[in-house]
Amino acid sequence: MKIVFSIVFCTALGWGLQLPASVRMTPVHSIPLHSSPVLVAEKFKGKISPNHSLNIPEGYSVQVFHIGGLSKPRFFAWGPESVLYVANKHSGEIIALPDKNYDGIADTAIVAASGFRKPHDVKFYNNAMYVADETQIFKCEDRNNDGIYETKKVFIDNIAAGRSTGGHDTRTIVFDPQKKKLYLSIGSQCNVCREEHRAVIEQYNDDGTGGRIFAAGIRNAVGMTFFNGRLWAANNGFDWQGDDIPPEWIDVVRDGGFYGYPYAYAHGVWVDFSANKQYQDLLPLTKKDKEKVQSMVQPAALVQAHSAPMAIEFSNASFPKNFQQGAFAVFRGSWNRSVPTGYKIVFLSMNSPQDTVFTSVSDCITGFHDGSARRTLWGRPVGLETDARGNLYFGSDEITEAIFILRPKKN
Repeated sequence: MKIVFSIVFCTALGWGLQLPASVRMTPVHSIPLHSSPVLVAEKFKGKISPNHSLNIPEGYSVQVFHIGGLSKPRFFAWGPESVLYVANKHSGEIIALPDKNYDGIADTAIVAASGFRKPHDVKFYNNAMYVADETQIFKCEDRNNDGIYETKKVFIDNIAAGRSTGGHDTRTIVFDPQKKKLYLSIGSQCNVCREEHRAVIEQYNDDGTGGRIFAAGIRNAVGMTFFNGRLWAANNGFDWQGDDIPPEWIDVVRDGGFYGYPYAYAHGVWVDFSANKQYQDLLPLTKKDKEKVQSMVQPAALVQAHSAPMAIEFSNASFPKNFQQGAFAVFRGSWNRSVPTGYKIVFLSMNSPQDTVFTSVSDCITGFHDGSARRTLWGRPVGLETDARGNLYFGSDEITEAIFILRPKKN
């Protein structure tokens, strides 16, 4: 009886819906990957299976940077003295992971700040550390330069006008030092519904004042970064529209822009309102709804639906030539799809750093999922950072809670 119910349930919720031919997906380009064992330092043995491997580009190796004491590690940031800091969501802490000899193995793990509720993101700006929690942004200071941020004060309070609990609880922040602005992503409270103060990206002055909605119709832009004077975001689309609907988007965030949620996707393609009661409850559509959808434009990239984009980081000149122009993005992976997708890191190519369109998307690190129709996996990638030595740091926050490093092999 349970099996029959599951089949009917999935069919009714639209796994059979087809992506319209008018939707222009970003071309997929394959690059050579080879299976490589995840190297584990002696100090980490016994904390992770020695049998894990990942598919990575030629000329690289992959190893554990840190494991142990991590509880839902989310986003990373580089702090003073090139120390990697991690938002440890379930412990309510920010963890510092110094690697003084640059051997790709964290020397130790230090609790740099604690007492947060659900910290998801951490940023450094003007000699202070900023932590994005579910309902507040905190400003922390290390006044004696010992690596411990002993002062903590509320920098932005009452996120989403008090409508922050429930739904997507992660908050992402980005600073624009030239314009002295801060951007805050606030995910929706539901899969699809009409709501205010959420499913938006807000802009503030860098002193925490002057908050306003910068862009809307953004269901859950977990990944955000600033590159070449532009704010970029990677969005998690809605569910129950089909295996391939809606494609996830990565795009420049424009002041006053509308990005589709909860009515449309891609360049202004309406959802199927008959697919599910959640969508039926959006009706009737208003004139304003239609005007918003008409304002939509083709995103910089459209990729496989339900991939669940997380962190996005643009590349730099320390990487090989084929990885220098574009961005790395983490796909945490699907749950609302008949055949799992995601669980990997991709590279999105551009023709030049000034472009606002990605020309192709390529798998860069795979292997967390076994590739079968089952949801068999040993990790779910989330956080991401690059450095000036051609290294790529990435973390898993589920099943295996660890930080890894993709390193160029020494000649």
